Amino acid sequence: MTGPVCVAVLLSAVFFAVSSGAPASQATPLQARIDAAAPGSEIVVRGSERGPIVVRKPLRITGRPGAVIDGGGTGTVVSITSPGVVLTGVTLRGSGTELNTEDAGVYVTAPRAILQDIRMEDVLFGVNLKESHGTIVRRVTMIGKDLPLSRRGDAVRLWYSNRVTLTEVTIRRMRDVLLWFSTGSVLHALDVRDARYGVHYMYGNDTPLLYSIFEDNAVGAYVMYSTGVRIEGNRFLRHRGAGGVGLALKESDDVRVVGNLFAGNTAGIYVDGTPLREGGRGEIAGNVVAGNDVGILLLSNVSGNTIWGNVFEANREQIRVDGGAQTHNVWQRDGRGNYWSDYAGLDADGDSVGDFPYVARRWFEGLDEVVPGARLLWGSAAVAAVDFAARTVPVFAPQVLVTDPHPLMRPEVPVAFRGGQGSGAFALASLVLVVLGAAALRAAVGRQPWKERLA
Repeated sequence: MTGPVCVAVLLSAVFFAVSSGAPASQATPLQARIDAAAPGSEIVVRGSERGPIVVRKPLRITGRPGAVIDGGGTGTVVSITSPGVVLTGVTLRGSGTELNTEDAGVYVTAPRAILQDIRMEDVLFGVNLKESHGTIVRRVTMIGKDLPLSRRGDAVRLWYSNRVTLTEVTIRRMRDVLLWFSTGSVLHALDVRDARYGVHYMYGNDTPLLYSIFEDNAVGAYVMYSTGVRIEGNRFLRHRGAGGVGLALKESDDVRVVGNLFAGNTAGIYVDGTPLREGGRGEIAGNVVAGNDVGILLLSNVSGNTIWGNVFEANREQIRVDGGAQTHNVWQRDGRGNYWSDYAGLDADGDSVGDFPYVARRWFEGLDEVVPGARLLWGSAAVAAVDFAARTVPVFAPQVLVTDPHPLMRPEVPVAFRGGQGSGAFALASLVLVVLGAAALRAAVGRQPWKERLA
């Protein structure tokens, strides 16, 4: 073949490769390029690549705009078994559907992975981390498969993975963000909707939950058997149904719930056996609890919490104590209690604190001693009817649930909670909702998209 003919053939081949959208650098399958790459090098993904893939060495895998790794509906799309892998800028699509094998978008079994600027679509599990200490997951969106809740996988699963950072993570149509035996992590700026538990702590110690949004899940966040958890600056909205709870605390210690909004839930806050240890302490302070069926629901075994500076506004029931007994919690700090929208006291000295205690009573509770079977009526309209009748014509003594000795005359958030990230703007927005009144508040909670981030 003559020289000019060879040049013409070569140019034709290059033109065909470019015009067909298949760069010569990607003629080799992605898994083969990963296997052939030197540790520490970068693999660039363009267009659509076939998965599943496994990364067994420290590499940086970078997607150009429009890059997709498609698992084809089989297994986990990307598995990482080496420390120090960076995966960024790609869409992961089409995991398998097996719960037993935990088919996921990304499955990491090594420390110090970085997963960032990733979108996952049609995946069963999202990010599955096992002994993946120090991993960072940021700016990640996960959309699960169109399956019943019982068939979905977890959006994020941390299993024996410490010091993990989750930030700016958006989750739709998945199950839980689950922490199992994981310590010292940070959960920040999560946006979780249409899930089961937005966040589920199981022995998740020293892991704060910060400035996140939970909407329309079964439960916003459930903290179980954990120590040193701080819940701050979050919004828990419209968790409905018989077990619909914004935030639930169960048998945990040293929990601080500060500066959150709980609105439109069956129960805003649920507390069971927290603190757990004898002499343990917990704090619920500076929150807005508004427009819920029950503002705060305590079991009778709850003691050791300081509950102060909160706004209880327009809840059908401000507080309920299951078991009926007065709990041993402190409802004020430094002479300042909580704001209760149904408080009818006076403030003669003008210090913004009521001159008489706020006493939460339940008339229906007194029927237990008169009619042993009365508890069968719990949860029915009969309870409200009996309460109303008992207030009008009292025939038995009401049960005192809690006493707030220094109720606030107007809603406010303590100065201590106005200086954190976004907390000032959050407090102001929350109190604007409060002054709308009960009917307007419930209507606003029902129609607002709540998509805006905290400043």
